[in-house]
Amino acid sequence: MDEIVLPPLDVEVPPEGLTIGEVARATGLAVSTLRFYERRGLMLDPTPRDGGGRRRYDASDLAWIGGLLMLRATGMPVAEMRALAELSRRAGTEGDRLDILEAHREQVLAELARTQRHLAALDTKIEAYRQVVAFSRAHGSREGGLMRNTTLGDGLTVSAIGLGAMGMSAFYGPTDETEAVATLRHAVDIGVTFIDTAEAYGPFENEKLIGRALGSRRDEITIATKASSETDDDGTVHGRNGSPAYIRRACERSLRHLGMDEIDLYYLHRVDPQVPIEDSVGALADLVREGKVRHIGLSEASAPTLRRAHAVHPIAAVQSEFSLFSRDMLRNDEKATADELGIGVVAFSPLGRGTLTDSIRSLDELAPTDARRRLPRFQPEAFAANRRLLERIEAIAREKSATVAQIALAWVMSEGVVPIPGTRRRARLDENAAAADLVLSAEDRMRLAEALPETEIAGSRDGIDAPDGVDR
Repeated sequence: MDEIVLPPLDVEVPPEGLTIGEVARATGLAVSTLRFYERRGLMLDPTPRDGGGRRRYDASDLAWIGGLLMLRATGMPVAEMRALAELSRRAGTEGDRLDILEAHREQVLAELARTQRHLAALDTKIEAYRQVVAFSRAHGSREGGLMRNTTLGDGLTVSAIGLGAMGMSAFYGPTDETEAVATLRHAVDIGVTFIDTAEAYGPFENEKLIGRALGSRRDEITIATKASSETDDDGTVHGRNGSPAYIRRACERSLRHLGMDEIDLYYLHRVDPQVPIEDSVGALADLVREGKVRHIGLSEASAPTLRRAHAVHPIAAVQSEFSLFSRDMLRNDEKATADELGIGVVAFSPLGRGTLTDSIRSLDELAPTDARRRLPRFQPEAFAANRRLLERIEAIAREKSATVAQIALAWVMSEGVVPIPGTRRRARLDENAAAADLVLSAEDRMRLAEALPETEIAGSRDGIDAPDGVDR
């Protein structure tokens, strides 16, 4: 093996040696530090002294101090440096010294990896701010429909408003693939590049649709998909499965359906109560290390689960239902915990599954196969009551020369949350994207909250009987 030579201290040592002051000037160390090194036993040998009792350092002392400077620069604790010095003063202890140095090297590498992740996150945020500042200076506001970007957790940059693609393939009645493809491509054209899907949507059909529509524009988009309830390749759906084996199988299948080599943001669609979250997140982290996933997320996870998950691997985003009609996250510590940990928050159904828009004024407008017909808020009495509440929002929207949907999305964004409203049509996409230009004051936000008191909202959001603060 080649000998590793430390950078030499560029100092000529005369036969009589150097004084402590001369060594201090040569090394940049304080005289008091050199004395401390000697008192704590960090020097290879006791520093020799001349006839007057003054310390004199020879070339071997300077070489040893150079080694100490290197170890100190890598963060080695004083106790470990002293142990190395003690071992070096004896014969036949190379193995013990090797153990100390190799253990410290692993610590240095781990710290370097953490620093590199932090640096990458910092660079991403800097670049996002540069884009916003440059665009603002050039245009003063969003121009030509171009969407600004924002940053979630773990350095993931996304468009400030995303697009939920679920309804293009499932749950909301008949679909039109031609219009769906046109809408997906138009979204990228106007800068709505954060596209959300899941293996459950179809199942699989939504991922395949996105692959067909946007495969040629892979570098322009940020794809989020999810490992959902266990699903066989033939589409048979079983219960929740957060096991490492299923997460890996689901990821490989999603990559194949999307026609992509890497998923930008991969969520665990729902927490599996039968599998420790540490095991599920560990499997997601393995996919990151293998280069199949860039960032990981959870959906509808409680604050305690977020903490446990984030301790295993940085969580980029938590996705939950969040809107003026569904404000659970603000009272169950989920949003506060995400903010504390630096986890981005993504809102699905930010328009209350269409109730916070002017597109559904009657239940008769829903197709017979529309899954919303089974939800509590789409039962006749609840729907009518919530439509009456919506009249208050319509009045505020008129003051702002905006639509109800734009006001609702602007409110979500004002809470520091990235909305991913779903739509199947280009016209609605443009309407939603324009919400990024709408700025709400503190007074506006207060008026909106007061206009829709949670106690007056009829029906639960999804019919799941789950108390606040637990995984849904």
